[in-house]
Amino acid sequence: MTKVKFIHTADLHLDTPFKGLSNWNGDLASKLKDATFKSFRNTVDLCLKENVDFLLISGDVFDDQNRSLAAQIKFVEELKRLSDNAIPVYFICGNHDPLSSWLATLQLPENVFRFGSAKVEKYTYSKGNIPTADVYGISFQNKSVKENLAVKYKLTGKAAPVSIAVLHGTVGAAGPHENYAPFKVADVMDRQYDYWALGHIHKRQIIHESNPAIVYPGNPQGRDFGETGAKGCYLVEIKEGNTPQCEFIPTQVIRFEEVEIDLTDEDKIDRLPNIIEEAKSAIDDYDESTSYILRITLKGRTALHAQLNKKGEIEQLLEHFNDGQLSQANFTWIDRFDLKTQPDIDIEKVARGTDFTAEILKAINENEGDSVKLQKMIEDIDMELTSPQVKRELNVLSESEQKEALEKAKWLLLDQLIKAET
Repeated sequence: MTKVKFIHTADLHLDTPFKGLSNWNGDLASKLKDATFKSFRNTVDLCLKENVDFLLISGDVFDDQNRSLAAQIKFVEELKRLSDNAIPVYFICGNHDPLSSWLATLQLPENVFRFGSAKVEKYTYSKGNIPTADVYGISFQNKSVKENLAVKYKLTGKAAPVSIAVLHGTVGAAGPHENYAPFKVADVMDRQYDYWALGHIHKRQIIHESNPAIVYPGNPQGRDFGETGAKGCYLVEIKEGNTPQCEFIPTQVIRFEEVEIDLTDEDKIDRLPNIIEEAKSAIDDYDESTSYILRITLKGRTALHAQLNKKGEIEQLLEHFNDGQLSQANFTWIDRFDLKTQPDIDIEKVARGTDFTAEILKAINENEGDSVKLQKMIEDIDMELTSPQVKRELNVLSESEQKEALEKAKWLLLDQLIKAET
């Protein structure tokens, strides 16, 4: 029975500049930029370890058409490692690295096949001179491709036992991505391919399990908090006539994660480092060999509320936790703390009272539940307290931002009023 085993990856985005991070932390930006290369190196290592038949890359090798010479050389060096071990590479060009942007002087190693853009092309992988798998693909010639490329894929000639389509495009909703080369699942269902190796969407997902399998591996290295979770590639094994077996394997060097920590009943500030470490270890698919960049939300009723919300304290805590992290092999960098804690106050008991604090709470609750009243209150405060210069700098708050501001103000005010009464 014919069997093929391969790695499917996409959206490497090598040489991503991370410009936003460069403005405030060049060392972290440098580590992230290097992580895109290291994640590809991990993918190549995996190909060698698993002794795969070939590697598929479904577009967007580079992040930008104006990629550096160093980035291109690094890419070719990794391909050469595979070529030297007789592992072919089949890849297409996507919207970030269209075919027109590739240097004519860049010599690809032997056994590396880049698909053209004029038509869907076919390369046949053979074992022992026996055709085993036909790999079909088409590259983007330029950045913006709006036509349905999927309908151009047709089996040609005498078919090998396994047929694979490599395509960069959008099936279904594009989400945060541009809607390039859009197609529907129905467009590819009856084209006699065993596996559709997709690229472009950075969230890994198996759209269809078999007959055919339709798979996005996601990107192998997350680049911001819109790309949280484990990132990697799929190790795929196809036996003629059977459902493809797909195993996700992480390749990332750095993971972005958002973490919520409930500090309810916590009254010891020195426990915070251990609490953060425990929360990190509880992340789904936690990997101790990976570095983490975290956004941490602190919530819950806690005696630490006043300390945490004291002006300047959270910034100093952030600096303390990050100190020396980037010098470690596997670091944990905290991007920011979001404070949603509350004072350790029995709010129901306060609301049942008849004093000034209870009246303030009732007024806040009334405004909180009425968007019109809330907007009017903010406008009144804006009129009375905000300087013309500040008004010019501030944008209008959304309804959710208004409610969040009121919630913070409520707990700050109650905390101070109750302190004054005791």
